[in-house]
Amino acid sequence: MSYTYDTATDNGKVRLLIQDTTETTAAFSDEEIAIFLSMESNVIRSAAALALEALAADRAKLAKRQRTMNTDKDTRGAAKELREQAASLRASEANAPAYGQAEVNNGELTAIEITSNRITREAS
Repeated sequence: MSYTYDTATDNGKVRLLIQDTTETTAAFSDEEIAIFLSMESNVIRSAAALALEALAADRAKLAKRQRTMNTDKDTRGAAKELREQAASLRASEANAPAYGQAEVNNGELTAIEITSNRITREAS
């Protein structure tokens, strides 16, 4: 299993979103991240959400509450938080604009409107 963290790559972007950025504590290998990307049609946020969901499933298996003398350790909420982060990533991907709209110049009046629209957008 290999590990790389380069934010110029899709693997690195997924790692950044799920905070899997340190090799010694890495939750996933490069190959596993590539599978998440493949399963989600190379959509980075969706792949990151899938990775978080897989991590949540793993954490849920180990979730427990331990009470020892003066310490209380509860790991049951970790899986829920990971699922919430995954849902947030999926929502942000679903709400991202799917396409841009082109303005077509069909004459002098349209050219003036396009220029006016551009100036208005830049002023905002």
